[in-house]
Amino acid sequence: EHNVRGADDHHGASGPLWVSDQKWPNPGSVAFVEAAAQLQLPRNADFNGAQQEGFGLYQVTQKDGERWSAARAYVEPKRGSKNLDVRIGVSVQRLDITDGRVTGVTYTVGDQERSIKARGAVVLSAGAFNSPQILMLSGIGPAAHLKEHGIDVAVDRAAVGSDLQDHIDYVSSWQTESKDLVGDSLAGTVRMVKAIIEHRRKRTGIMTTPYAEAGGFWTVMPDAPAPDIQWHFVPAMLEDHGRTKVKGHGFSLHACVLRPESRGTVRLDGRDARLAPRIDPNFLDDERDIATLREGVRLSHRIVSSPSLAKYDPQDRYPIDLDDDAQLDALIRNRADTVYHPVGTCRMGGDKDAVVDPTLKANGIEGLYVADASVMPRLVSGNTNAPSIMIGERCADFVKDALAA
Repeated sequence: EHNVRGADDHHGASGPLWVSDQKWPNPGSVAFVEAAAQLQLPRNADFNGAQQEGFGLYQVTQKDGERWSAARAYVEPKRGSKNLDVRIGVSVQRLDITDGRVTGVTYTVGDQERSIKARGAVVLSAGAFNSPQILMLSGIGPAAHLKEHGIDVAVDRAAVGSDLQDHIDYVSSWQTESKDLVGDSLAGTVRMVKAIIEHRRKRTGIMTTPYAEAGGFWTVMPDAPAPDIQWHFVPAMLEDHGRTKVKGHGFSLHACVLRPESRGTVRLDGRDARLAPRIDPNFLDDERDIATLREGVRLSHRIVSSPSLAKYDPQDRYPIDLDDDAQLDALIRNRADTVYHPVGTCRMGGDKDAVVDPTLKANGIEGLYVADASVMPRLVSGNTNAPSIMIGERCADFVKDALAA
């Protein structure tokens, strides 16, 4: 079985993706779950089960102590198949459109352009940033914007590159003297070297960590119909997504707004797909988002002050008066960032303005499907990995059904 918990009303246990429980969580992650319980916040041993709210350890997509990605689950088993051709080091420049139908794809290798023809259909799956970019480079998007770049308009579709949503996320960070937590010190380095050796030999131990080991879902706003904040506890101090090295040991606690009201855009920066698109997430444009995040950060600090985590004597790395809205808002606006869940830029819908219909088929053009997080009309109240995999599976069914018809 590919799910260690087995099949039930909420879980499958077959298919190519492996799901497992963590076997070697950091003591700090276990202490975080206990700290939440000490505030009378419920425990939750399964966020994918009967209810979402509560705090606990996250399940992981791992097999034998290694990350089991969508590529390993779906692509690698098919490598070598006659009907699979994987090409890397290329840039898709545009979809080829003839008489209102997508007939293939043009891509570049270095400075050379090459084309692939499609007999059945083309499935675009480049994510919430690059899918709208490729559509716009192909003439599918907001007409005025395409004309600015000298692109002939095949389909005037204002929703392409619009409705960008992401989970705006604030990371609170604390330093401790305890070496229980992951950190940059002599003791920490020695432990990590031992852990790497163990993982190489046995695929066991602390190197199996997903880093965001624990977390929770809870409602912080009085009018929210369901949990509106998600937490991720990391048993290490994080700065700028881990790009900045921080000396010492400690832990971090993410709080993200699950259903943001702010909307951003993705637009072209030029006619070459190798030019990154202009991405404006427009975070915290809607005051409701910062009001929710403000309460989420305050609850983060209340959890950390509970005895189970307070025993580490954590020192706040960004101390302010948390009761002062102005101070807290300034800190959030200065440090909040993405948690890598962008969606919405090729939204699905039953209306004529939607980019794709409920079968993921592009509106206004034949032979094209879009299958990635960009089709979500609203951001899901949780991580986007599993829903994106589901979207891919459903699209495969839709395409097979259409070609068989």
